[in-house]
Amino acid sequence: MIVTRKNISRSVAALIAPIIVLFVVALSGTTANAQASRHSEQVIFSGVGFAGEGDWASPVGFWIWCEADSANPYQGQCNGAMYVYFQLITTGVSGTVTEGPAGIYTMHVTSNKGASVLEAFLVNDDAPVKGPRNGVNFMVTTQAGTSSGSTATAVVNVTGP
Repeated sequence: MIVTRKNISRSVAALIAPIIVLFVVALSGTTANAQASRHSEQVIFSGVGFAGEGDWASPVGFWIWCEADSANPYQGQCNGAMYVYFQLITTGVSGTVTEGPAGIYTMHVTSNKGASVLEAFLVNDDAPVKGPRNGVNFMVTTQAGTSSGSTATAVVNVTGP
């Protein structure tokens, strides 16, 4: 009888094991799909341009990362850094991003030291292309006034869904 019980146990295990494996595989596929839907769209503007239309003239640099479309609490938020060379301003910035027509993003950022140090709007010209071949227009306000400019050699990177 002992031999028979072992054989029955092995037979039952042989029948149940594939069912358990199929269940685990199906469950992991559902979990992967649920996780994939939580990915975020991220937008990065990086470049140097020249602001010369307005109250002052200077090279302006920027590297700003934003969380565009997302299901997390950081949706719409931006962080990064900007500089205005001739005014000796180098500052961390934070703000928001919005998408107008598909692929066109507007960033509104202020200095982490306060809007009186720097406030800026940046907008890409066209849908992003790979490499430093993107146009970005910007308007920057500092204590010296407001000036606008652009660059045709910015990196605009959009990742995510």
